[in-house]
Amino acid sequence: MLIRTLGSRIKSKSFVLRRLSIKNRLLAAFVITSLLPVVIVSVYSNMKYQASVTNKISAYSMQILDELSQNATRELEQYETLSENIIINPSIQDGLRRFDTMTDYEKNQLKVRIGNEMGQQIFQLGNISNVMILNSSSETFFDLGFELYPSASIQAMLEQTSHSIGNAYWTYLRSSRGTNTIALSRIIYSEDALNKQLGYVIIFIDEKVFSRNIYKFVNLGTGSSIYITDASGMVISSLSEDIPKGSRFAPDEIHAVIDRQFHREGRLATFHANVDKHEYLVGSAYIRSANWFFVGMIPQKFIVSELSEMQRNLVFICLLIVLLSGMISMWIYFTIHSPMRSLLMYAKQIRMGRLVAKAEARSKYPDEMDMLTETIDGMVEQLKRLIAQVQTEQQAKRDAELKMLQAQINPHFLFNTLNSLKWSAMLGGNESVTSGIESLSELLRSTIMVKDEFIPLRTEIENLRHYANIQRIRYGDSFVLHTDVDEELSETLVPKFILQPIVENSILHGVGDDEKRVGITVKATCRNHVLAIRITDDGKGFDMSAVKPKQASRSKLSGLGIANVHERIRLHFGANFGLATTSTVGEGTETVITIPIYRSEGEGEHHV
Repeated sequence: MLIRTLGSRIKSKSFVLRRLSIKNRLLAAFVITSLLPVVIVSVYSNMKYQASVTNKISAYSMQILDELSQNATRELEQYETLSENIIINPSIQDGLRRFDTMTDYEKNQLKVRIGNEMGQQIFQLGNISNVMILNSSSETFFDLGFELYPSASIQAMLEQTSHSIGNAYWTYLRSSRGTNTIALSRIIYSEDALNKQLGYVIIFIDEKVFSRNIYKFVNLGTGSSIYITDASGMVISSLSEDIPKGSRFAPDEIHAVIDRQFHREGRLATFHANVDKHEYLVGSAYIRSANWFFVGMIPQKFIVSELSEMQRNLVFICLLIVLLSGMISMWIYFTIHSPMRSLLMYAKQIRMGRLVAKAEARSKYPDEMDMLTETIDGMVEQLKRLIAQVQTEQQAKRDAELKMLQAQINPHFLFNTLNSLKWSAMLGGNESVTSGIESLSELLRSTIMVKDEFIPLRTEIENLRHYANIQRIRYGDSFVLHTDVDEELSETLVPKFILQPIVENSILHGVGDDEKRVGITVKATCRNHVLAIRITDDGKGFDMSAVKPKQASRSKLSGLGIANVHERIRLHFGANFGLATTSTVGEGTETVITIPIYRSEGEGEHHV
């Protein structure tokens, strides 16, 4: 049902294509059917390839970020180990407990001793820019003195250290000279009383050296960026100037997604983000020791850059397909156009009536054009036969009319003669002769002077009565004629002189040797727009099986026999109409004339 509905809709909309020429339709069909699959496959392949490349780059970037996070964790753990060694150093523990009671000289001596004891461990890690030890009042106890830092930043870091997990707080600090550093701060507790706070230790790491050691030479792709952010989204380390350190970078586009993945979904995965109107593939990895995140940004244009050459090749292939499709469609069009043009010229010649012309589109190839040409040739042959048949029928009609004309004599001479005989009979007092001559005169006037082939049934009945009067002069009262025609049928047109031959046949052949008076009845009826005229007599009848076809009699007054009447009716109205005669010996004869009803002579031609 769905296919049928779809087919009907397509068929109803096909008129739009009919506005285009066959050449344009073929060209469009070939281009669409050849180019559309290529475009669909190309788009699908491009999408699948892009998705495959994205997945591979995602897995590759996540693996690299995981390795970087492990390297960073190991690096940071070294500084945490150093900070633990500083915390448990006996000199530092003792010095912080006695800091308030020590003289300046003792403090200086202590600093020198601490430097000698911890120097090797501190300078073994080459990217440390400074180490500071503060007492519980945040006063400086020990300072390598390589960099100075704003006291407000130091105080804020110490406050965060008190709330840190594991007594280790990592953050970003900028020195007074603008050096970017990564700072680790821890609380120094007394070895004797673990709940007693003696002071703080702060280790400053050069961010530039740290990034160089960890990820500077790692490349995720052209235009990619790698940076480190803390749990709040602040950038701790970065190699790109577009990602400033010490501030939050793309907090909604990147950090919010990473935070949701880490805390809600429990897993980190790549995702796409729009930053500064550019699309990036973003991946991240967790640095456990510092509660940081490694973030990698790969431009989407880099991911699809490998598709550019393939897309250019696809465009070239599409153009080549369009060219080849156009050439093939034009070639096929010419194979259709040439026989179609010949067939069109052939049809024009047929329309102009040149039926002798032959089609030039016939070929040895049995395609639709050849079949169509063969069909038209058959139609032309059938048309020729029909024209010949019509010409034959027209010739037969003209022959019948000619026979009627041959039966006529000079009207003026005949009427003058009849009038003279009529007046002689009247002067002689012979009324029967007078009546007969008058009827003959009227009958001949109707048949000779009236040129119409079709006359009203009323007039035909009157002519029949005149004929009966004439025959009574010869046969006396051996027959009697009765007519029964409804008034509404009296104006129906019938071919002229179709009743006289039948009634004449009843008079000549119906009277027997017993001198029985023959009754002849003419009755007209109508059924289904067909006029039926029944001529019956109660004469001696004849054996239908003994009747042999005979030529129409030409010895009668009209010059036309019963067979001629039948042929005239068939010529005018077709094979479905005419005469039908039945007879029984000793009972009589009945003849039925059937013709269509019409009241103007032009209507009769439609029945042929």
